[in-house]
Formats: sequence, structure tokens, C-alpha cells
Amino acid sequence: MKLTIFTDEPALPEARLIAGEARRRGIETRILAPWDVSLPPTQELESDVYYIGSNILNRVSALELLHRLQILRVFDEMGVVVNPVESILNYSKGHLTLKLRSLGLPHPETLITENVEMAYEFAARLLDSGRNVVLKPLCRGRGVGVVMLDRIRSRRDLLQFLTWYNRVHGQGVFYLQEYIPNRGYDIRCFIIDGEVVGREKRSNPGDFRYNVSLGARAEAFTEPIYDELAMEVAEAVGLKIAGIDILPGLDGRAYILEANCYPGFTALMEATGIPIHERIVDYLQSLKR
Repeated sequence: MKLTIFTDEPALPEARLIAGEARRRGIETRILAPWDVSLPPTQELESDVYYIGSNILNRVSALELLHRLQILRVFDEMGVVVNPVESILNYSKGHLTLKLRSLGLPHPETLITENVEMAYEFAARLLDSGRNVVLKPLCRGRGVGVVMLDRIRSRRDLLQFLTWYNRVHGQGVFYLQEYIPNRGYDIRCFIIDGEVVGREKRSNPGDFRYNVSLGARAEAFTEPIYDELAMEVAEAVGLKIAGIDILPGLDGRAYILEANCYPGFTALMEATGIPIHERIVDYLQSLKR
């Protein structure tokens, strides 16, 4: 079997763990970055499975995006791509919002728009009603660019901030969401091929964002109460390997916040002792045609 790990972060611990485990099993494994790949493809690019180890499409220029998309299409013709190419193309908070809406699953009130006036009106309406608003990039992870608008003192300041945010983080698209009062933690369910293989509870007393990369604490969460919901979400967005983030609200509802296409798992491993990289390699091995 041949395995290619395709990532624009070759030093990522998760990529190294998966590569190391695969090689330990005798699987011919390599890590390729987008700048290592030239088209048309040669025989050297052939693999049985291509694991996409990082967000290679949503942090680049339009021309790089087109080139990397073509690489994924080529990989899809030569072997099996994980996650599936279609789910990678659709990966965004906006796509998740629309899917959850169609399924009727709990999700904060959300607006996605390129219109700064519509963004302003949405935020002002929620703020005027005593609710808080969270502003997020459409396609970023690790809590980067996620801000709460609770300190905006005037409507003029709000409009100026939205304009600034659009240049720095939004890249033309506003993704605004009602802030859900919660219990001070969220739950990440890690899914591989339709099964929850691990869960972590993440809390951060100093921040409303519960990302471990921002200082949150991760601990094991053993209750399977959100497993069915997490599996339903992963299936809806077409992800075979996913981190589903669920926020228990004070109103008793469980809100879906994120379906991560490129989930980190080192904190989950440290918190639970579950060898996630081994489970991933088990799954990748099962895909050999």
C-alpha cells in the first residue's frame, strides 16, 4: 500500500504521527506539500490513499486555490482521497450553517453576507435586543479571527469595526452569529468513518473561545450523549474524519458550532490516552482498492 499525506504544514504534529504509524506498519508513506506537486502528474504521484492533512484550500490566493483544486481532482482519479474531495470543496462555516438549517438541528442565529450594511443591521439588531454577536472568518480554524462584539460602544464604531475586520480577516465575507450563553465549555467529538472514537471537554476561563491553541484546557469526556448528533452532522457534510464541536447551552439545547474537516487531535490524545493516529491509519488501510 502507498499513502500520501498532502498538507501545506508538513511539520504538523498530526501529520508526523500518522506518517510514523503508517511507516511502522510497513506502509510506503510520504508527506507532500502543494509546492512539491507539478502537473500533469507522473507515475511518482500515484498512491492508494491520499490523506489531506491541513486546510490547503482556504488560506491561499485564488490562483493557488485553482491549482490545488486541480491537484485534488488528479488524486481522486488515481486513488482514494480523505476527506472526500466534495466535502473538502464544501468545507466552510457557511456550508455547515445551511446544512444544519435544512436538517433542523440546533444552531445559533447566523448571517452570511458580503454586504457590510446587512452585516451591520444583523449585529445591531442582536445587540439592541441584549444579545451578543460573534464574528468569525468563513474558513479558518484554531479560533483565529473569532471575536465578540460586546465591547462596541456605538453604532458608528460597529460599522468601522466591521469594515476593518473585513479587510483583515473576512476577505470579503461576513459570518456573524448569535453568541449562545453556555456552561463554560464545549465538547468535541472526533469521528472516523461514522463512529465517535474519542471525546474531549474544552474549557477556557479567560476566553469565550474554547480552542486548545488559545489556552483552553482539554479533558476526557466519557458520556456518549452527543454521539448520535455528531455522527448525523458528519454524515450530512460528507466528512469521514471530522471534529464536531458541540456547545451545551444554558437553555438545555446542544448547539452545533463547527464540523472541522482538518481536526487536530494531539490534545484529545493527551486528555484521553486514545491513540487517534492509530485509528486513522486503521481507516486509511481499509480504503485500499
